[in-house]
Amino acid sequence: MDDDAVLDGPGRGTGRRAGPRAGADHDSKRAPRRRSRPESQSAPGSAPGSASESAGLAEDAVSAFLHAPLAVAVCHPDGTVLRVNPAMTALLGYPPQDLLGRDLFRLLPDDLVAAAKAAYAALRRGDVDTVVHETRFATATGPRRDVRVTTSAVRDTAPGREHLIMHLEDITDREDLRRRLQYEASHDSLTGLWNRARFLEELDRALPRGERHDQPVSVLYLDLDNFKAVNDRHGHAAGDRLLQSFGDHLRDCVRPEDTAARLGGDEFAVLCENTTAAQAAVVVERLTGGTWASAFTDLALGVAIGIATTPAAGTDTHGAADGDHGSAETLLHRADGDMYAVKARRGG
Repeated sequence: MDDDAVLDGPGRGTGRRAGPRAGADHDSKRAPRRRSRPESQSAPGSAPGSASESAGLAEDAVSAFLHAPLAVAVCHPDGTVLRVNPAMTALLGYPPQDLLGRDLFRLLPDDLVAAAKAAYAALRRGDVDTVVHETRFATATGPRRDVRVTTSAVRDTAPGREHLIMHLEDITDREDLRRRLQYEASHDSLTGLWNRARFLEELDRALPRGERHDQPVSVLYLDLDNFKAVNDRHGHAAGDRLLQSFGDHLRDCVRPEDTAARLGGDEFAVLCENTTAAQAAVVVERLTGGTWASAFTDLALGVAIGIATTPAAGTDTHGAADGDHGSAETLLHRADGDMYAVKARRGG
């Protein structure tokens, strides 16, 4: 476009072109004339500051706010929400009118509110300019969302215009994966009980507690009778169903404070803290009953249970050397040995 183009604003032409000057040279090899830059358009690399450029930056800021893929909220320094972008309403499921004029603490589970407020205390005091923490938000649709919250304080502005910029990143998929891997690492996949590794961790923690408070710790070792016959006669799928049924029976029989686990195969264990051998025998009595094997009336099924108890003042040590709480593996091994003694006495 040449100098005679009529501009409809910075760098924009109307499409109307003046006719050629009389006698103008229209040789195709002639270099085109350079169009001068409108004064209102800054040259690349020039310092910002013009009114049009400021307006452009404001438009860009609004566009970034509206179209940001992350949920964004502008808040008063006290946490009251002033503005939210569409990504925020999409994440939480609430329309803007349900979020504006209120803080977001009300959307947190009760047990996470104190931690969130503590994170913002340093921000409000001016100790830091940005805080980052992870929490969970209630949504309008029901399920909670795991969120990484980054909040920055904007202080270098006109008096009375200080505010907070809050970014919420949805990390639910990451946290779901972490929780699933954590669950699989500590639970038996068939019965949902703790696995052997987690049981030993719990026992490792229970033993020093018992020694510190002079309280006995009892371990029950359980082995199903004739389980191999179930697999041989009815198949491994039936054997799995039997293990699941016994796992449910085990949950129903132990006390809320007890720890039940499947060690592997048809072997299970129960940790009973602050429990003497005599008290553990009451749990054993409950476990030896029940209808967990009722689907297999053609087989003589049952459970053999051994008990090992750490010593405490005035208690039956059930095979422990006086004053020796021992290790988790040692106590479990003693309970295993007692279980085999029970089988031998029964002739099975």
